[in-house]
Amino acid sequence: MDVARIAKRIEELHGRLEDAVKIGEKNMKSLQTSYENVLEEILNLRRQINETLDRLQQETIQKLEQLHSSLKISLEKDSKQCVEFMSKLKEYDINCSENISSEQSFIFYKKCLDQTASADLFLGKQIKNAYIEFQHNTDLKQYLDSCTELVNITIHEDPQRNCVDPNRVVSVKDQSQFNVRSTTDRNDCFITGICEASNGVIIIVDRNNKYVKLLDQAFNLIKQVQLPARPYLISKISPNVVAVAFGPEASVPQIHFLRVDKVRIVTLNNIELEQHCNGMAIHQGDLFVTSSTAVCQYTMEGRLVKKLYEEKSTCFNGSMFFYI
Repeated sequence: MDVARIAKRIEELHGRLEDAVKIGEKNMKSLQTSYENVLEEILNLRRQINETLDRLQQETIQKLEQLHSSLKISLEKDSKQCVEFMSKLKEYDINCSENISSEQSFIFYKKCLDQTASADLFLGKQIKNAYIEFQHNTDLKQYLDSCTELVNITIHEDPQRNCVDPNRVVSVKDQSQFNVRSTTDRNDCFITGICEASNGVIIIVDRNNKYVKLLDQAFNLIKQVQLPARPYLISKISPNVVAVAFGPEASVPQIHFLRVDKVRIVTLNNIELEQHCNGMAIHQGDLFVTSSTAVCQYTMEGRLVKKLYEEKSTCFNGSMFFYI
């Protein structure tokens, strides 16, 4: 029996078990944090829904008041005009017309006909019966009735979390060099970002030559597209869509969204930012952008949602790490 080997094995397992206990404690804290964050998001969503319902209620009541006021004014105007017609018709006493000349009688008769015609026309246009009716928004009610949860809550498990030693030193096992220079390149290639499409195509940005380049799995250049400025970084948005940000020397801070269609590069849209982009990430459909001093949240259409953080220290030199 190799006692020394068994003892070493036991010691190794003991150390790993201690690490597992520590990781378990961290996982418990992480679980509690995620629970509190989700609970806060649920409450925030409920507040947003309440605010939306309050706004809809206010706008609906305002519309009701406008309709009520408009109909009330019309009815009051009709009643007033009825009284005026009644008063004018009383002025035409038929019995008095017997004692006047034929010319005056004709004028009297003509005015009487005009007045009665106006009264008949008014009565035809008069609002007969006006009332306000309530109609349910059936689409909204059916949608709410069909909901079983306010949000969809899922469990996210990271199977590798407990298997990775956070103190493990990362080492390079092998390295290779590939030539990605094209015949149109005027400068030495300076690759500032790389990612992979779902079909295995490698996407890189060449800062010095202002290109997005596509490489096959053997790292051969198969396609490239010229950019309007020097690309600073590239980030994968979806399996075949990437976002390219430009450096501080660009006249307008921009991000271009590109789709890799087999071996083609298609420009989807561009958005302008309020600050230059040093880093970006996508989370739940929103775009988070970091500059040298701030973190901002944008919609995918380029609308600034809010500034999450800004360093206003005058002695700040840009050496800060933002965790999103």
